[in-house]
Amino acid sequence: MSLAERGPKVSIGILAHNEEFHIMEALQSLFAQDVFQHFATELVIVANACTDKTAAIAGRLLEDNRSVWSTHGSARVEELTTAGKANAWNQFVHRFSSPRASMLILMDADIRILEQNTISSLVSTLESNPQAVVCVDRPVKDIEIKANRSVLERLLVAATPTVDPDNVPLCGQLYCALAARLRQITLPIEITCEDGFLRALVLTYGFTKPEDARQIVMNFGVSHSFASVATLRELFKHEKWVVAGNIVNALLFERFWAEADTERSAMTLMNEWHSHDSQWLPHYIQSQVKVRGWYLLPKEAWTRRWSRLRGRPVWSIILRFPVTAIAAIIDAVIFVAAIRDVCRGRAFRYWGR
Repeated sequence: MSLAERGPKVSIGILAHNEEFHIMEALQSLFAQDVFQHFATELVIVANACTDKTAAIAGRLLEDNRSVWSTHGSARVEELTTAGKANAWNQFVHRFSSPRASMLILMDADIRILEQNTISSLVSTLESNPQAVVCVDRPVKDIEIKANRSVLERLLVAATPTVDPDNVPLCGQLYCALAARLRQITLPIEITCEDGFLRALVLTYGFTKPEDARQIVMNFGVSHSFASVATLRELFKHEKWVVAGNIVNALLFERFWAEADTERSAMTLMNEWHSHDSQWLPHYIQSQVKVRGWYLLPKEAWTRRWSRLRGRPVWSIILRFPVTAIAAIIDAVIFVAAIRDVCRGRAFRYWGR
């Protein structure tokens, strides 16, 4: 029996919304991957409520590269009418991916995979870590590999946080996960920071156990690039979106920890809430806004810049004070804008910067 006849081991889902200008580069980098030679694969491009030529371009590229994917697998385009990345994720994981696939690859349509063995390495790394559920690669801003960078670009590169190998974030742009675990999860379609939400569900077994960071691992030897923000306006909009999404997540996590137990996981709770109210998430966030008002961020968020000066010599505090003050002011502006969006019900179903 051939690899293809046994069914796909790896199912790759590309989630795309109006990416006609980027999906060609993303697919070209994907078709250069050796995963198609090593594993039986399935490729599903989820065109999610696209109003441009994303689906048509993707279909043409699949046909042009048939020789790459057809030997040991299949490929197709699926079109959805409801927008939202969480919805696209749900549809791929529960409806479009083959039930015989043991590994699921989730990929954005606006990235470029940098190494030829990235996806196969993610699969191998996950297989060699029995405690892990998700494996990520190293995300690289496109400006990091530019020869000549502007002042803003240099600052953005310098501000890139270092990844703690013992506490790996889940970058939603590209990751490999055990299919069986992902199929236990359905994301609320209103969620915007879906990768942070998914990470919490995975690490805590649906908020039924203490967080176990060993379930997400990083392969530092492979990477992908993504488009960094190019202007201050884009940076502000992106950071505001992240903060607003994290506020929604944090409010939900607080409720999960209060109500979930070994008998009722976060998924069980969400199913119960949805059975009584299909709009339970926005309704719950609005109820919290009424109770908390503008106090939606912890004090630590507002003081995080200043706390980094604690314990430093006086001369170091003096030198760092101007930059810290400017960063704290920028934080405050972003926080206020994000809280306003949450209060006005604008922190849901976001896609794009």
